[in-house]
Amino acid sequence: MRPILLFLSLFALNACQQAPETISGRTMGTTYHVVLAAPQPRGNTVGTVKQKIDSLLQTVNLQMSTYIPESEIARFNRLNTSEPFRVSAAFTRVLKLALQIYSESGGLFDVTVGPLVNLWGFGTKGQRTTPPDPEQIREILQRVGSRFMEVVDDTTIRKINPELQLDFSAIAKGYGVDAVAELLEKIGYSNFLVEIGGEVVTRGRKNGNPWRIGIDRPLPGALPGTNLEKVLKLRNAAMATSGDYRNFFTSGDSSYSHEIDPRNGRPVRNNMASVTIIAPSCMLADAMATAIMVMGAEKGMAWVESKTEVEALIITHNGNAFGERSSSGFESLISSK
Repeated sequence: MRPILLFLSLFALNACQQAPETISGRTMGTTYHVVLAAPQPRGNTVGTVKQKIDSLLQTVNLQMSTYIPESEIARFNRLNTSEPFRVSAAFTRVLKLALQIYSESGGLFDVTVGPLVNLWGFGTKGQRTTPPDPEQIREILQRVGSRFMEVVDDTTIRKINPELQLDFSAIAKGYGVDAVAELLEKIGYSNFLVEIGGEVVTRGRKNGNPWRIGIDRPLPGALPGTNLEKVLKLRNAAMATSGDYRNFFTSGDSSYSHEIDPRNGRPVRNNMASVTIIAPSCMLADAMATAIMVMGAEKGMAWVESKTEVEALIITHNGNAFGERSSSGFESLISSK
């Protein structure tokens, strides 16, 4: 998932007993919003909490942003050896989950596809309007594959293939949301919502009611929140959506999405429109949503059903309309008002 993808709308539809405090800003090439509901701990002003959030998100960027030349990930990508490389514990935490989802998805979630993302014009190298040369794709595929990554220990990683490069764009926002939620819990908040670029974590309640979150209908060009497919009620859960309708280009009669299939190095060409995942962590939801966009509805839903505490809504293209497929526990999350 790229930073410009925004799939969710936040709702404040419940009558307020005490107005929540709202904090917002910019990070990871997009925006963030934090809503702090009552009761709120003593001793922290909104300004102080915002400073702590901004400092934390700046640290995350310095660890995982490929757009910052001296970030951990950028320095690791420039390394052209198999020597061990020291990283932060947070970096290793993200990489470990990425490698776990790589294994569970049969290689369809792969944080080493960054060079292919760049080649297709969806990364740091700028946009394009025509597909790349097939020979370029074949050449880059030779140095793609998370099987060539090794986690040595909690603060050390290395490349088995020295030409390997990492790109956490499909999992870093999820981690950022989780990290902000953990920070707020340490401060003493128990009722809040954190959102970064459409990825969400909820804790507790808002004025005694579950948090209400909207899922956009995957219409190209539609503004977030203007066409809703579903409204969910969430407590103590994370949510992330991936889709083909925000970041793509058209060449001739074909449309090319930013979702790259690691098996052939090309944008996925299936009938998937969007995938929304509800999970215990936003990192997990972020990664699974991306993987299932490549995997397809049938295998993706079977994977979701094999996991406790994970639910999904898959929206597919059905001619000029959309089809829906949801997991067994998803219906209980739908808001009736």
